[in-house]
Amino acid sequence: MKKWIFAIPALLVLFSGCLDSQSASPDPAKITIKGLEFYTNLAPALDAAGVQGKPVFVYAQSEFCGWCRKFEEETFTNTSVINILNENFILVSIDVDRQKNETRNFRVHGTPTEIFLDPKGTEIRRIPGYTDTETFLNTIIELKS
Repeated sequence: MKKWIFAIPALLVLFSGCLDSQSASPDPAKITIKGLEFYTNLAPALDAAGVQGKPVFVYAQSEFCGWCRKFEEETFTNTSVINILNENFILVSIDVDRQKNETRNFRVHGTPTEIFLDPKGTEIRRIPGYTDTETFLNTIIELKS
């Protein structure tokens, strides 16, 4: 009987922990890169862009791309960049290794590639390859709504 007195609370704690982890799981259609939240599919991003009247920033990257990591470390940690992107753009990230159709549709031939779309999905600007923070910042200032 004494064994059950300790076992029951332990099982309750374990079971409640399982419930917590399931309810706290992040949205699978979004990822976070350096504090910026990105959609991982274009369709819901375009829906949000249409409703909010904001342009879309598509970041084409690869898990093993050194220039992508450099861009993220330098640019996605810049306070001005973060603020402008969060306030003025809908963000999408595509992994060129995992999202082959999107990669083909966007005609991405190398990473990183930064693509800007109007709220209807028409491309308005493309930056192929690595770009420094100042150049990227100037671009998003020019394109923000």
